[in-house]
Amino acid sequence: MHTIVESTHGAVPVPSPDHEWTVLFFITEPGIGERLPHLAGCTTGLCTVRDEAAAFARANARVLGVSAHPPGHLRAFAESHDLGYPLAGDPDLALGRALGVPEVRAGERTLFDRAVVVLDSSGRVRALIHPVTDPGQHAALALEHLDRLRGHG
Repeated sequence: MHTIVESTHGAVPVPSPDHEWTVLFFITEPGIGERLPHLAGCTTGLCTVRDEAAAFARANARVLGVSAHPPGHLRAFAESHDLGYPLAGDPDLALGRALGVPEVRAGERTLFDRAVVVLDSSGRVRALIHPVTDPGQHAALALEHLDRLRGHG
């Protein structure tokens, strides 16, 4: 699979042509836990990814957060949390569905469930990590899978 997604950093190729791995962190919606506590944890999960930026760089992995919202909706959130990586909007759920990411209902809306997809440089799905029950482990789960894929774990 090869595509271009609109993100808070502009158009971004998936997979990244400059990295061995592309790691997509799928979330429901930043701040949704205030309205729907059972879906809480997006902010925590995305911040764990930010906090592990050096580990992803060492693994030669491009990181991208993905939500079922337009990038403009995500820009203020990304800036206020100084994420340092792009958040992509997938309002029609096409990218997530192409990759097999599970979905959840939030009232009348369909959103992505919390998951991680690891793509190799050819665009092949090498890991689909779901469920991610502890948002505080979102980055750690991805890094564990990257270590195994790279033969280090």
